[in-house]
Amino acid sequence: MDSQNNLFPLWECLGNIVNSLRYKRLAEVFRFVSFYSHEKFGPHSHDRIEINYVKKGNCLLRCDNEIVTFKEGEMMVITPNVSHTFESGNNGTVLLQLEFLPDIFYRFGGIPNLVDSSSGNDPVSVFSKGNKVIKIVNNDSVKQAVQRIVNELEYKNQYFQPLVVMYYAELLILIYRYVNEVYESIGENPTLTKAITFIHDHFHEDISISDVAGHTGVSSRYLRSLFSKYLGMSPLEYLNQRRINKAVELFRDSDLSVKEVCYRCGFKSPQYFSTAFRKQTGISPRDMAR
Repeated sequence: MDSQNNLFPLWECLGNIVNSLRYKRLAEVFRFVSFYSHEKFGPHSHDRIEINYVKKGNCLLRCDNEIVTFKEGEMMVITPNVSHTFESGNNGTVLLQLEFLPDIFYRFGGIPNLVDSSSGNDPVSVFSKGNKVIKIVNNDSVKQAVQRIVNELEYKNQYFQPLVVMYYAELLILIYRYVNEVYESIGENPTLTKAITFIHDHFHEDISISDVAGHTGVSSRYLRSLFSKYLGMSPLEYLNQRRINKAVELFRDSDLSVKEVCYRCGFKSPQYFSTAFRKQTGISPRDMAR
């Protein structure tokens, strides 16, 4: 038998994927879009996977009762059928947006070895209600994959469709790898899990990183190395991020003053609160409270 007959017919497979898509569209939205200062969009939901790369400015996303802030260089991946509201920052926001129906990912089920048979994990499983919003930081590979898809869809050069399908396969694997290495690795490390749980339970109190390290039974230095390895940030940055996300929620849902929010979220100094808040959100607490 000719050995070439046993080769996987990749070209045919790529064409079949394109032809089998609902509406035969590779994306519903692919664009750069600008938002004015504090411009809101939502609440809304849709059956598409939505990926936004923050090219310029800051923004926040409300998903159910949780508010997540994003700054320049970070990405948000929103799972289908999850209600969310977007709000741009004080100086506006520029996003690279890509929205597509998840069925393109489901079509990859027939490609050998895409599913890790040893673990039984399916990469598409990351887009579940358990991961309503995936925040991606310090990952140029995912951003570049999104950019390549948008470029091909915009310019439509020869054979762009099979190339976009391959880029989608790359994107799926990169997001799965990120979630697996960052989110799931946290759960596999009992020290890090214990530290994060302590921060979530006590962020509103006057705690220090030494307190977190003492609770977990490790040195502050080792704790910093864990956070850097798995989360790409220091324990203090994580603590401040948790506090400021809560502060944004209080500003949106209450009439508390800046000083009241500051102390309620665990900050001892309004000045430091203002500096940390502006660093994460791009605006001052006073602007947010208006």
